[in-house]
Amino acid sequence: MTKTYNDIDSVTRLLEEKERDLELAARIGQSLLKKNKTLTERNELLEEQVEHIREEVSQLRHELSMKDELLQFYTSAAEESEPESVCSTPLKRNESSSSVQNYFHLDSLQKKLKDLEEENVVLRSEACQLKTETITYEEKEQQLVNDCVKELRDANVQIASISEELAKKTEDAARQQEEITHLLSQIVDLQKKAKACTVENEELVQHLGAAKDAQRQLTAELRELEDKYAECMEMLHEAQEELKNLRNKTMPNTTSRRYHSLGLFPMDSLAAEIEGTMRKELQLEEPESPDIAHQKRVFETVRNINQVVKQRSLTPSPMNIPGSNQSSAMNSLLSSCVSTPRSSFYGSDVSNVVLDNKTNSIILEAESADLGNEERSKKPGTPGTPGSHDLETALRRLSLRRENYLSERKFFEEEQERKLRELAEKGELLSGSLTPTESIMSLGTHSRFSEFTGFSGMSFSSRSYLPEKLQIVKPLEGSATLHHWQQLAQPHLGGILDPRPGVVTKGFRTLDVDLDEVYCLNDFEEDDTGM
Repeated sequence: MTKTYNDIDSVTRLLEEKERDLELAARIGQSLLKKNKTLTERNELLEEQVEHIREEVSQLRHELSMKDELLQFYTSAAEESEPESVCSTPLKRNESSSSVQNYFHLDSLQKKLKDLEEENVVLRSEACQLKTETITYEEKEQQLVNDCVKELRDANVQIASISEELAKKTEDAARQQEEITHLLSQIVDLQKKAKACTVENEELVQHLGAAKDAQRQLTAELRELEDKYAECMEMLHEAQEELKNLRNKTMPNTTSRRYHSLGLFPMDSLAAEIEGTMRKELQLEEPESPDIAHQKRVFETVRNINQVVKQRSLTPSPMNIPGSNQSSAMNSLLSSCVSTPRSSFYGSDVSNVVLDNKTNSIILEAESADLGNEERSKKPGTPGTPGSHDLETALRRLSLRRENYLSERKFFEEEQERKLRELAEKGELLSGSLTPTESIMSLGTHSRFSEFTGFSGMSFSSRSYLPEKLQIVKPLEGSATLHHWQQLAQPHLGGILDPRPGVVTKGFRTLDVDLDEVYCLNDFEEDDTGM
């Protein structure tokens, strides 16, 4: 039954059957009511007939009593008339004949009365039988009506329970429909998210492939650079060995170096700054300057690095690939070997060859940060950036600088040897002696050499007494005070249009000029080969 109630179709069929049963019971009840009504009408009719018959019987009895009285009267009258005269005999015959007729009429009336009484008894028995039948039919009808009412009440209760269950099922169906709609919307959202994740996954796979390709390319380049670095280190060790041998040959081991106790220059002068730097650096033991063979190997290393920079500049920059910006600092550092006019190739390569690991890492980090920012701010094709045309110009200038440097170095080495021979002859050669004032300031007129080396206030002869670190780094970095003094000592209007922070020129307006075609006054020209 529970399964039947859980099934809506079965419940509907049961309801239809119950309705049919109720209709049949109603029809049966109506037919019984009609039959009872007909029986009641018939009973009433029979009762009316019985009443009418009773009235007729009472009337007949009254008539019979009247006739009986008449008959007794006639009889008494006849008995009184019998002792009268004999002459009246024929008349008595006539009276006797009339009394006989009355007697026969009375017999017929008695027979009719008996028949009527019998018929009345039969009718009464039939009326009693009909009454009993009517009572039984009424009882049956009442029982049937009670049964129908009971079944109808049970059916109503069952219909109410079924209606409640149907309402619950309807609510459950509506809730399930809402859940189905919500789940369908969630499925659609999840499908959209899955599609988006699939597209993103494909993009990430593509980026990962590109990153792997870039990583493989950078790994190969890193291996090449490591090989070249190992080769440079081998050349460095060879040069150091040669320097040791040359130092042992040229400088005697018994010579001691010392300083004069008193300074020759004021404390706030450039010479005092140089003297203080020399005092700090002369406390360490330093090798002599490398020879020309070592310089050739250094130039070969620089040429190889410039070729790598040229190949790197011709290839597209992989900045849009994830993980490919790891080589930007290395690219900017390698390109700065030829692009920056101040440091040229001495400030990045030769200093890395001579300095120890700690100083090397500090200088490389500072230079790579500054030069990396400078390279990101410049555009390809502008002066100072290692492009295709600028790289050739920079290499040509580098070769000219190399020749100029070698010739000047040879001249100053000969001058140094001559001065050393003169001092040896006089017996006044001291290992820690200061450079004379005239020799220190003797290179003040060599502007090109001072711009090339960045150490214009000091004689080249004093470089043999300086440590190797100071010989390479200090002359290449230069003195900021001297450089500033030189700029102030040369009056010019080149910086009148330079923007100054916090200062706005009256009537200033920007020009619609392509920035790629603008050149500064400090940029090198194509025919400028003296630098």
